[in-house]
Amino acid sequence: MLESINLFTCRKICIPMTEQIEDIIKVSSKGQIVIPREIRKKLGVKSGEKLLVLTRDGDILLRKTGELSIEDIAKKLEKSTSEIDVDKIVAEAIDWARKSK
Repeated sequence: MLESINLFTCRKICIPMTEQIEDIIKVSSKGQIVIPREIRKKLGVKSGEKLLVLTRDGDILLRKTGELSIEDIAKKLEKSTSEIDVDKIVAEAIDWARKSK
């Protein structure tokens, strides 16, 4: 386990002191990842347990769903979907479809 000291910079990625680099993993061709056994054991992640996948400022975050109530999850989903401009996405899809013909 690598600990960050003040700010650890690696390829323009800044990691605050409260975060630790635990391991480096690879994404499979199917988009799958494996959470290392030591981390699963340390955090109490059990086989078959569902994790919440969040994104923040270009980062992917995994959170145990037990840490959030259904209301918290609903609020997060409501907030993230309220920021989506559906009209813009539809217009971009139409433009893309027209250009690809």
